[in-house]
Amino acid sequence: MTTVTIRYGMTNSITREFEEESTISDVLNDRGILGALNAPEGCVAVSSGETCQSGEALSGYTTLTLEKQASSKA
Repeated sequence: MTTVTIRYGMTNSITREFEEESTISDVLNDRGILGALNAPEGCVAVSSGETCQSGEALSGYTTLTLEKQASSKA
């Protein structure tokens, strides 16, 4: 099991345990986590200022921050 703290905004955070094979995508698609953090769908995960790839394993992280994805409209 991997324990990860997920944050959204300045004060919202949640800590959950995940299976070893879980990925960033599992967090981003979990409506329970998004709802608990009051985060919108379509967020990206960031760690140490770098955007995480959705297929990356969660086992390499202890903390993730969810951020709204920037609009691609010009």
